[in-house]
Amino acid sequence: MSNGRYELPNKERYQLIKESGFDGVLLWWSEGFGRNYYLDAPEMAREAGLFIENIHTPVQNQDHIWQDNLDGEALFDCYLKCPTMVVHLPNEKKPYNQLGLDRIKRMADKAEQLGIKVALENLQNLSNISYMLEQVDSPSIGFCYDCGHHYHYYPDKDLLSMYGSWLMALHLHDDNGSYGMHGLSLDGTIDWTIAMKNIEKTGYTGPTAIEAMYWDYEDLTAREFLHRAYESGKKLETLRN
Repeated sequence: MSNGRYELPNKERYQLIKESGFDGVLLWWSEGFGRNYYLDAPEMAREAGLFIENIHTPVQNQDHIWQDNLDGEALFDCYLKCPTMVVHLPNEKKPYNQLGLDRIKRMADKAEQLGIKVALENLQNLSNISYMLEQVDSPSIGFCYDCGHHYHYYPDKDLLSMYGSWLMALHLHDDNGSYGMHGLSLDGTIDWTIAMKNIEKTGYTGPTAIEAMYWDYEDLTAREFLHRAYESGKKLETLRN
C-alpha cells in the first residue's frame, strides 16, 4: 500500500484496511522501501482499530547479524528495538557462527524480559533457522511460516513438520506474480486446502495473516485490492477448520 498507484496518506491507509474487514495488520520496522513513517505506524494502526500482529525487521542488512563489526552491532541494536518481530536470517551461503548465536540468545533474553516474540522466517536459510531453533531454548524464539517462500524455494520439504512446534507467525501469499510469490491467496497454484490443514495440524491458533503485494494488481484500486485480500483470507480461515 505504500508505492505506485496505492500511494495513500498514512492514516488513511490503516483506516481503509480496517474498513475492508481486517482486524490486524503486519507492519515494517525501517525506512527501507521508502517507509519513513514506520516509527508512527503502530500508533496510527491502533487508532484505526487494528491490532499489530507483528513487525518485520529490516531485510536490506540481514547478513550483518553474523558480522563482528559496527554494521553487525547496529543491526543487532535495531532488532532489540523491534516489538513482536519477524526476522530474516542470512541464507545458506552465509552459515551461522558463534557471534550470531550469541546475538540471537541475547535477543531471546531481551524478548523474554519484554514479553514479546521473535519469529525466524523461512527463505533460502533452513540450515541457519534449524541451528538457531535447536540451540536457543526460549519461549520467545520461534518460527514464522512463509507459505509462498516455502513453495518457491523448497517445495519438496515439509517445513511444518520440521518447524511446526515452534510456529508463532504466518505470512500467507500465493506463488504467482512478478516474483513468483506474494500474490493473493487462491490466485496461484498452491493447494491451500493442504497448506491450511498442515498449519492447523501444528496447533497454531494465531491469526491468518496475509502478506500479498499489489505488484500484479495495479488494475485494481486500493479498496478493490484490499477487498479481494480480505475475501481470500476469509476463505483460508474456513480451510483451517
